[in-house]
Amino acid sequence: MNRGLTQRAAFHLDGAVKVENMLDPAALSAVRACFDWSIANPGKSATKIYAGTSDEHYNDIANPKAREVYETMLKAAPFAEFLAELWGSKHVWYLGEEIFVKEGGRVKRSPWHQDTAYGPFAGEHLANCWISFDALPKANSLEIVRGSHHGPLYDGAAYDDPSDDTKPMWNIDSMPRLPDIEGERKADPRAWDVLSWPTEPGDVIVCHSGALHGGAPVDARCPRRRTLVLRFWGDDVVYRPLPKSKPDYFHDVRDSVGRAAEFFGRFEPGDPFRLPRALQLR
Repeated sequence: MNRGLTQRAAFHLDGAVKVENMLDPAALSAVRACFDWSIANPGKSATKIYAGTSDEHYNDIANPKAREVYETMLKAAPFAEFLAELWGSKHVWYLGEEIFVKEGGRVKRSPWHQDTAYGPFAGEHLANCWISFDALPKANSLEIVRGSHHGPLYDGAAYDDPSDDTKPMWNIDSMPRLPDIEGERKADPRAWDVLSWPTEPGDVIVCHSGALHGGAPVDARCPRRRTLVLRFWGDDVVYRPLPKSKPDYFHDVRDSVGRAAEFFGRFEPGDPFRLPRALQLR
């Protein structure tokens, strides 16, 4: 937290807060058991990002079989109560999980991106709970551009060219291309107002899904980072259609929200984002 603000105020203004010791040893063990299950049971979206290069790393997202395994942990863990207070939301729903493993002592940073470029939703009540099972120095942790969840919404990073982190996914005029944040930071370290924190196991970084963010690299000082991201939404989130320029990424991979694609045809832009078979935690 920064500038003496409450966590709610800091999240609203900055788009991210670090919550020290959110997970006590029992809760951390339960979360880790879910992560280990995901590693042992890859879903259909499991992949190696930048496969065949020195920056290859593992990713899996929204395994449709994970909900049954994760549900007990999610109901017992403090995420829903914390987020309800953080947002000022009566209700909290679970969107899905994502797994990252970077190891080998030399893997580049993840491209800067906003999750709202990939999903058909918008609102204040969105959050990623970013959990590392390894102690991380600030230089190897999650990084967030302060206040970037207030806009603009950039095109998604394509994640298929390690030489160009700004390569667009949708490539349409209505979504500006991602800025070259790393290039500008190299020229002037003060060019972007970036938040980041060292973390210990049990700490959670809570980031608005619309904030520009990306995981820093791993290196000789921090050779491995095993991360679980849990995503949630609350009362004020509304349906915002995705571009139609290519197959719908959200529909393709996020079966954990209950095969949501069948419902989106009934939504109008701005309708409350409600998925009948999604896991409601409060």
